[in-house]
Amino acid sequence: MKLPPLWKITRELKRPFQQLPSLPGHVGSFLFGARFYDMFLAGRIRQTDGGVPAGSRVAIYLIFPQGGLLESHKLALRYLRENNYAPLVVSNLPVTGEDAEYLKANCWRLLERPNVGYDFGGYRDGVLSLQGSLETLDRLVLLNDSSWFPLPGSRNWLQDAEDLGVDYAAAATSFGISRVTPDQYEQIQWEFDPGLRHFHYGSYALSVGPKLLRSKRYKQYWQKYPLTKKKNKVVRRGEIGMTRFALKNGFSHGATYDIRSLPEVLQSCSNAEINKLARSLTYLDDAVSQEFLTRSVPGLDAERSKEEREKLIKLMLTIAARIGVSYVLPSLLHKKHGFAFLKKSLVSADQENSDRVYDFAKTLDGPEGRVILKEIEDIRRHKGF
Repeated sequence: MKLPPLWKITRELKRPFQQLPSLPGHVGSFLFGARFYDMFLAGRIRQTDGGVPAGSRVAIYLIFPQGGLLESHKLALRYLRENNYAPLVVSNLPVTGEDAEYLKANCWRLLERPNVGYDFGGYRDGVLSLQGSLETLDRLVLLNDSSWFPLPGSRNWLQDAEDLGVDYAAAATSFGISRVTPDQYEQIQWEFDPGLRHFHYGSYALSVGPKLLRSKRYKQYWQKYPLTKKKNKVVRRGEIGMTRFALKNGFSHGATYDIRSLPEVLQSCSNAEINKLARSLTYLDDAVSQEFLTRSVPGLDAERSKEEREKLIKLMLTIAARIGVSYVLPSLLHKKHGFAFLKKSLVSADQENSDRVYDFAKTLDGPEGRVILKEIEDIRRHKGF
């Protein structure tokens, strides 16, 4: 019997992988995504050695330079180097010309990869490129450019994360407080529970210690991580999945910002501060929160009575638990805790979110503050705000 030509055999072998996106519930992506990527796409990764020496601390810095390399990218790279982290830049887009030359001169290693799997896809390639040396590191940091970092006047998050003394550290948590709907805000109970279904550490800033880096299970997690094109799946499999991995396997964990402190911090604010904070909450794309805030906040005044002050505090707690404190109260986090991150998605969410973040950015000092303010103005101009 005559065998079919080699090209036809190859085509048929590839066919199941090419059909992955059409499988129901993205079952194919979950079962075969990593294998498909490694077989057919990983070969497109371009790795270049940079001019920064290797070290025992590595920071994987994921960027998406759609409009070219930004000044804030350069500030972050400088900050990493100044804190003795060797930057491993992973770009989800090709970089060319002056941008490529700058990155080569200011990082330890540069990876340019296909834009598959969003942040965790890039983190995965960065981690896998460290095979053979991962277990020798004292610290591995994972950062991405979804936030401006570091904010001027903030604490040294890199050092704070190390000082926690845990295996898995983050800047903040999400969904560790039982949520209530905005209209039930007076029922909010501020009890932190990492066992809640959607609890996770924010993946925009993670710091991994040596015990976790030396674990075979950690390497296997990244090798088997199921890449996906769906952002909500990235949260479930990446942020939530990595958090559950750390908790399930008994690794110590924590965040440099302790969400449990928020009620006490709000109680310490003056009435004028409470009124201002409540009227400057950012809600990202949560239309339910937006509608309720628009309807409720104008009628409440912390100066008028203790009852109204308490209502405003509970309302802020409710929205923070519902969306995430780093999205909802960026100015409070920076002022009271020296929080080093500002989420970029708030600027492009809608006019009101953008205006409120813009007002906060105007308070950031120095040349770094001016860089952030200019980039916010560029985004607003592009969005027509």
